This record gives sequence, C-alpha cells and structure tokens, in this order.
Amino acid sequence: MSENYVYKKDDEADDYNERGISYFNVVQYADAVKEFTKAINIIKTDPDYFINRALAYYSMHMYNDAIKDCKSAIELSKDRGDYHNTLGSIYDDANELDKALQEFDAAIKIEDDMPDYYYNRGNVYWKQNERDLALNDYSKAVNLNSSDPVFLYKRSQIYTELKKYQEALLDLDECIKLARNPEYYKDEANIYYLMGKKEKALEILDSVLKYSPENLSLKALRAKIENE
Repeated sequence: MSENYVYKKDDEADDYNERGISYFNVVQYADAVKEFTKAINIIKTDPDYFINRALAYYSMHMYNDAIKDCKSAIELSKDRGDYHNTLGSIYDDANELDKALQEFDAAIKIEDDMPDYYYNRGNVYWKQNERDLALNDYSKAVNLNSSDPVFLYKRSQIYTELKKYQEALLDLDECIKLARNPEYYKDEANIYYLMGKKEKALEILDSVLKYSPENLSLKALRAKIENE
C-alpha cells in the first residue's frame, strides 16, 4: 500500500453503494441490499443509500422495509420529490392508497412539472373510482410529455371507460404514431365495436393481424366481434 494512501470512509461507502447498484442492475436484489447496507453502516447520513436500498427491497416486494428506508431518505432530504414519488409507488403496490396519495401530493408540491408524478397519482385515483380526478392527472402528464405513449394510452383507457370514445380514439391515434403496438390497435377496434361500427373494427383487426398473426388477444377480439 502506498505511504501516501489516506483512508476515506466516504470512498469506501461509495464503493459499496456502486456495487449495490451493479447488483441491482442485474436483478440480484438480495446482494444489492447487502452492499447498500454496508454503505449505510459506514455513512448513515446519505439519503441516496437509503433510497437505493428501498428500491431493492421494493423489487423483492418487501414493502415494510422499503417504506422504512424511504422515510429515512426523506428525513435526511425533505426537498426530493422523487423520494416521495418512490414512497407513493410502494404504498400504491401495498394497497395503502390514501398514504400513496399523500406522497404523490408531496412530490407534486415539490416538483410540479414531473409527468410521472401526475400519472402515478392518476392511477391511484382510478383505483379509488375517482375517474374525473384520474383523467385530470393523466391529462397533466400528457401535457407535460406528449411524446410518451404510456400517458396517452392510459388516458385513452379512462376515456373509453367514461364512454368518451372520440377522445379515446384521438389518443390512440397519437399512440400509434409513436409506437405501433398491437394493443393500441386492439383498443381502437374495440372502441369502434362499442360505437356499433362492427365493420370498421374488423377492418382494423384484419390489418394488424397481417403483421401479428399469432396475437391471441387480437384473434379473440376478432372472433367475439364476428360472432355477435
């Protein structure tokens, strides 16, 4: 060892944290937790170490441990919207919807220009059958990032549920421009079917089945429409 070497515990903790990230990226979550824990044992004041371990616990569906680590990260850094968003997502998956809403509200209060926060809150509202609130949040997500088909697709689904078929079709058209996902065509065909336009629905399904002939969900919908 060089005589000029100076041990720095920050460097050692960072090394463990980086190793944890490497394990996390290859889906070895238990090993990731071990490395993040080593980092935390050295430096207990870095919120990123806690949020990284929380994400590893979350990936293993260990919600209580993930929630505890998220709260530790937030306590250390109260102005991070992404920490609240992570905690909200965990509460959502744990079916603690009211707590999830509180965290998404906190995230949006800190950063009101992040489409993911509105999208996540919209998902919770929809689970609570607050469709108008969900639609409002999906629209905010779309307005902030209209190039992400995920936001448009989710809004099209709630439009369909609300029987706002023309609005749903417009969103699906935009989705198809961004990504030619067979699910978009299937939903489009289903809307035309719901509108009583059976031939238009079959036309769409036949066109997409040329490119995805083994898609079972497309075949099932086609059979349903054709036999009614």
